[in-house]
Amino acid sequence: MIRVLELLTTSALGGGPRQVYDLARRLPRDEFEVTVAAPHDGVFFDRFRKLGLTVAEVGADRLDPRTLRATLRLVREREIEVIHSHGKGAGLYGRLVARWTGVPAVHTFHGVHYERYPPRLAQLYLALERRLARWTRTVISVSATQEAEALALGLFTLSQSATVVNGVDLEEQDRLVAEAPLAREGLGLARDLFVLGTVARFDPVKRLDALVGALGALRRPRVALLLVGGGPEGDRLRRLAAGARLDGRVVFSGWLDEPARAFPAIDLYVSASQKEGLPLAVLDAMGAGLAVVATDVPGHRDVVRHGETGLLVPSGGEQALAAAIETLVDDPERRRRMGRAGRERVRTEFGVAAMVEKTGAIYRAARASCAGRASPAARSPSG
Repeated sequence: MIRVLELLTTSALGGGPRQVYDLARRLPRDEFEVTVAAPHDGVFFDRFRKLGLTVAEVGADRLDPRTLRATLRLVREREIEVIHSHGKGAGLYGRLVARWTGVPAVHTFHGVHYERYPPRLAQLYLALERRLARWTRTVISVSATQEAEALALGLFTLSQSATVVNGVDLEEQDRLVAEAPLAREGLGLARDLFVLGTVARFDPVKRLDALVGALGALRRPRVALLLVGGGPEGDRLRRLAAGARLDGRVVFSGWLDEPARAFPAIDLYVSASQKEGLPLAVLDAMGAGLAVVATDVPGHRDVVRHGETGLLVPSGGEQALAAAIETLVDDPERRRRMGRAGRERVRTEFGVAAMVEKTGAIYRAARASCAGRASPAARSPSG
């Protein structure tokens, strides 16, 4: 039995928690024993518990020596053999504990985000990641463009690197949509509207303000924008929509436990992010048969094939977004063709089974690297 600790910076809706959820459900139970440690700040915390896992509340989203001690204690008590961290805070605590105990560390970058930091802080962050990489057996990137960027920044070496793309469970998504689709009326949308939609954390990097601006640039009164999610940008986005006299056409659904249920209400999926690791929400939308308009940035390029499954436009340009949206608003057959191509691409290239299989192989290799050593988790921090 390979005992794995999945250490998360959040249990809210997002790529890291969802990846861990899929791993915990699908890794062979007779070979892997998964323990999850995360803040109790989102829906996945209870979902992990419902799977029958050992779930520990650990504040890996903030700097606190108590978090370090709690992680160290958990590794020892559970006799953990592989530590897999997700996100900045978890990556710090997980790899420090791995260094002290001799347990092999695996770390996943769900996006390399540092550009908004002040220059000195950005350099400090990159230097810290390079140091932590020395104590990491395998660093996982969720897309090829993210791996190339991180390698260029010297965040890890090629020999440490593995690319494991995010996966979508199309069968489960189809079941959710069939059993409990969200009607437009329930979301506050009229039936005769053309609906643009996106699912995202309301964070500056997602550039949801650009989507609001693009909606205003369309000058089409029967086009609306559905924003599924929440976060620190929420109030600003509401003020922006009201100031542009779009508040009746920009609909905020809040967080949905199963965002895929909103896809039947959407005609065209849009994403204006400045940067992505590998955008699961875009993959979900493609899996639901929606054409996509997205910014031409890392992450999106790995998912959207321009002219085939959607359109890629320059980042930061509201007019470019509006122009691309307008071409597809007026061409329903092209949207349907792109939607079919996108669903097929998700089915063949972004299946959840491949993600689980590749990650399981990384865990096996990590555990094997410690074969013959006696109880690595029992070592003292001074080691």
